[in-house]
Amino acid sequence: MPSFKEPITIKKYAEGRLYNPGMGAYVTLQRLAEMVEDDEDFVVTEAKTGEDITRSVLKQIIIERGTHG
Repeated sequence: MPSFKEPITIKKYAEGRLYNPGMGAYVTLQRLAEMVEDDEDFVVTEAKTGEDITRSVLKQIIIERGTHG
């Protein structure tokens, strides 16, 4: 039986910085794109409200990939 692994939680702060509390480090959109490619599960939440903003961050990654090739 496969083990269930909780998704990594990334917190987005008002100034746009993305923080991975599990690693104790800030991450970039590039790093999140690499996580998508590596099939790593993650959730992005607004640090202040806890709102799930994963979809909008994924859209942002797609847009940046399109403009930077």
